Amino acid sequence: MTLNQKINRVAIWGVAVALICIVPTVMAQGPAGPDDAAAKQAAQLPNAVPATEADEAEQDNSIMGMVLNSGATGVVFMGVMILFSLAGVTVGLERAVSTQRSRILPDAFMAELKVMLNRTDAAADDLRKLCEGVTSPVAKILQAGLLRCGRPVTEVEKSMEDAASREMAAIRGGIKPLSVVGSVAPLVGLLGTVLGMIIAFRTASQEGLGRGELMAQGIYLALLTTAAGLTIAIPCLLLAALYNARVERYFREIDESLMESMPCFARMEQSK
Repeated sequence: MTLNQKINRVAIWGVAVALICIVPTVMAQGPAGPDDAAAKQAAQLPNAVPATEADEAEQDNSIMGMVLNSGATGVVFMGVMILFSLAGVTVGLERAVSTQRSRILPDAFMAELKVMLNRTDAAADDLRKLCEGVTSPVAKILQAGLLRCGRPVTEVEKSMEDAASREMAAIRGGIKPLSVVGSVAPLVGLLGTVLGMIIAFRTASQEGLGRGELMAQGIYLALLTTAAGLTIAIPCLLLAALYNARVERYFREIDESLMESMPCFARMEQSK
């Protein structure tokens, strides 16, 4: 199983576990009970001791504190977002290495190939030796053409085009998880927004609009999950676009470089 397949499975299982946990959590979550309301009313009495500056300073305004204060549903949603962010970071780093120029279009190989193609006595065996031990896409594309060596140039060119399409599809397949995370993360955030608004309006229907503090938790959850989804999606989509543009640029260079090999294949065809 490849790394991308493992990441996709982790993301799918994370979403499934989240959906299983969210519904019971939302059903169990309700407005503050009588004891909580009584405690708040007691705190508003004239003889109540006001909160000190030290108590206010103890309030946790960090990101982790915001997540914990959003309730059990918010914690579940943030767990899913963490899974998405880990998947995005892992794929982003792996693709940053895999789409480097040295992996797709190695300079040493291209320099030797250019020198060899400029020779009038270049043979197919020389090109095969050059490709031995090289795993870059440009070498695999050239090997596909060498398999049709001696056949009409149109067949050689078609074989190389097919190999280039396969290599590009394989590289883009590794970039696809970034696009998936970038598309699904906002939807999960939107789901959190909808559930948060459901909690807020359910609280309003049971406690009345005068108890706005009880609605705050649902609205808070709605805004927090939306922000988290967009925060994850935007970098993932930008990285996916960047890597796709990089791959297309490298394969255009490969096409331009290997077009110079067509006269060599034509000479090989005539020598047969």
